[in-house]
Amino acid sequence: MNKFIINTDLGEIQGLESKDNTLEFRGIRYATAGRFSYPTPVESWDGVYDATEFGNACPQFRTYDAESEKEPKPFYYKEFREGINFTYDEDCLFLNIYAPKNVQKAPVIIYIHGGAFLGGCGNELHMDGSAYAKKGIIFVSINYRLGVLGFLCDRQLAAADGHSGNYGLYDQLEAIKWVYNHISSFGGDPHNITLFGQSAGAMSIQQHCFSPLTKPYINKVYMASGAGVGKDFAKVSPVEESYDYFGRLTEKLGGSIDELRNAPVEKIIATFGEIIDRDLMAHCCPHIDGIIIPKDPAVAMENHEYANVPYLLSTNSEDMAPEFLHDMSKDFCKAVNKNGGRAYYFYFSRQLPGDDKGAFHSAELWYTMGALEKCWRPMTEEDFSLSNNLMDAIIEFTKTGVISCEAYDMPQVSFEIQP
Repeated sequence: MNKFIINTDLGEIQGLESKDNTLEFRGIRYATAGRFSYPTPVESWDGVYDATEFGNACPQFRTYDAESEKEPKPFYYKEFREGINFTYDEDCLFLNIYAPKNVQKAPVIIYIHGGAFLGGCGNELHMDGSAYAKKGIIFVSINYRLGVLGFLCDRQLAAADGHSGNYGLYDQLEAIKWVYNHISSFGGDPHNITLFGQSAGAMSIQQHCFSPLTKPYINKVYMASGAGVGKDFAKVSPVEESYDYFGRLTEKLGGSIDELRNAPVEKIIATFGEIIDRDLMAHCCPHIDGIIIPKDPAVAMENHEYANVPYLLSTNSEDMAPEFLHDMSKDFCKAVNKNGGRAYYFYFSRQLPGDDKGAFHSAELWYTMGALEKCWRPMTEEDFSLSNNLMDAIIEFTKTGVISCEAYDMPQVSFEIQP
């Protein structure tokens, strides 16, 4: 790749240009934030910003418990992270842009990664947006705060700052606003932004679809394996219901805000590991805070208070908690269509080659990202054809909000719900 410099409304930036006329800008700082403080957007920089290396990921359990040293290797490590080196730091609010060269007003995809709100980052193996750039779409992936650093809820912090919790969700909002405000400098159309997320990323986007703070900046939404309004699974609760849970962490670290904010990050994550239990997913996740999530999503859904945009949802045949995810996604689509909106749902059933895991949770990402060449699996012509067709369907949706479902020959992708 060759380095090059362009002028933007924030200042000059140096990126990478590949032989296929696609551009990459890695590790762009979109905001800053102190520990357990809400983010402040970056609106300019001095000199030439070096966007040739990926930015830090948020510290997480795997930061201090190396997956590469375990035997056997964890499934998702082998699938999406093996062979890549990551840097971790609380200074982690970075995004990556993949863009076609010399484009104007290109549709934009913002991808929010999954990882159970506990792990991951925006530059794992499958999160290469260059395949979309080759097809004329600008693809943006983001990092945000995770785990206890992203979702701690604390009475003292709420008293001092007016509210607490959802730090990672506010990071995502700042990234979305940053793209809306500045993507035209990279050739993108700020009025044609599609939010795309999987698992915890999709669950995050679902909350943004109900949020008055986010709705002005999005035009279309694709949520994979994490959409819908959960009643028994992925239920969103008031922030106050998690104060006691996280209070055990605060007490172990000394009990005061200063001690919480000044403790070594490794100690915070280790102590968090000591207190987690089977209720983890009910607490280390988005909460109703009266601001970014103003009310119970179930009530907002009943009142049709979701973003009035086209929706695309999907789940996999061997998905995580399929008894919940399939119905949550389908019910959301049916409700949107019944209310006069437009929502599509597809079921992904390709049994991936290489093992017997089937269409596991996140398996479709190799295909929807067009990243099969980076996968360790023995992919076939059938897989590459499926990926190309699936990407083309997503691109049609990104451009128009419509999918001509019958136009795509995908026997292992069935569109079960259409407007």
